[in-house]
This record gives sequence, C-alpha cells and structure tokens, in this order.
Amino acid sequence: GLWDANASLISDFHSLGGRAMMKRMMPALAATMLAACNPFAQAEGAREQVDLFHERLNAGNDKAIWTNAGAEFREATSQEDFARLLGTIHKSLGDAGETSQAGMRVNTNTQGTFTTLQMETTFERGKGLETFMFRGSGDSLQLIGYNINSPEMMSAVFEKYTDQPDPEGEGAAQAPENGPPRAEKTGATVPVISPAGQ
Repeated sequence: GLWDANASLISDFHSLGGRAMMKRMMPALAATMLAACNPFAQAEGAREQVDLFHERLNAGNDKAIWTNAGAEFREATSQEDFARLLGTIHKSLGDAGETSQAGMRVNTNTQGTFTTLQMETTFERGKGLETFMFRGSGDSLQLIGYNINSPEMMSAVFEKYTDQPDPEGEGAAQAPENGPPRAEKTGATVPVISPAGQ
C-alpha cells in the first residue's frame, strides 16, 4: 500500500546519495531562512532602499522610483499621479536631508516577507514622518507602500489652494472643480500609497 510506496521512495533517496546531499544543502537552506527572518538584516536592506528613494526624490527621478517599485505599488496609483505626488512633496518641503529610523516591523507569512520602516526625515523646509513598506528580502526588496505625515507640507498645500479664489463663493469646505478639497491648515497625515489590506 501507501506505506510500502513511501518506504521505497525513502530507500531510493538514500541509495542515490540523498543523505549526503541533504547534509550539504542544510547549511545553505538554514542560512537562507535565517537571512529572510533576520529583522536587523531586513531593516538594513530597507534602509538602503530608503536612502535610494531620497536620492531619487532629490534628483527629481520619480520614474526610477516607479520603475523599481513592486507591482502592488504600481497597481495602487498611476505613474502620473505618483509623479505629481512626489513633485508636491519636493516643492513643499525641498530636498530630503537627515533621516533617522523611528520604527521597524518585519512580517513573514505565506505571501512573503514585508518590512515596514518609519523614518523621521528633515527636509529643507520642514520635517516629515515617512512610512516605507517593502516586500522581499536582500537584493529583491521592492517598495510596495509609502506614506508621509508632514504638517509643513500640509500647510504649503493648503496655502496654495486657499490662495485661489473660490469660483462659487462658497466656504472653504467646498472642493474646487479640479483640485483637492479645501480645509483648514492642519498637521494631518497625508496617505500617499498603501498596499491593499494595510
């Protein structure tokens, strides 16, 4: 029956040198699994990706950020909307400067390994708390989510829209025909891109 078939497979595996092969493969398999589960290695790789994101943001190279982002990211927004967003961040806050890690989370499940970094970043004209989410590990890390919370950016954006005349003569709570809703100046979080289910 089934037991005899399994016993036959095991004896065939051993006769083909399977035990010796397993002894050679186990250290490599263990190293791979530890690398994927090592939160410090994950954070280091993600931090390198954050630095690259900031270099590209400062250079106005939104296309490179878009091209190297994961499919989840590119499905969440259009390339044009993403370029407009990065333009707004750069125009409002200027170049990204010093950044320090404020938080980290690594989650591995059946869909892969996900690393989230929160970074406190000082820009030329303000500060922002950025959240980056990456999928993968090592050289295969891909950006799949980004969020920024910056009161200075919100103020700059709202100033731009509150300086425009209201065509209908209604209050500041109305949305302009081709723009975002008007609101009071606040330090609200501006969700940029978040993966589904987050």
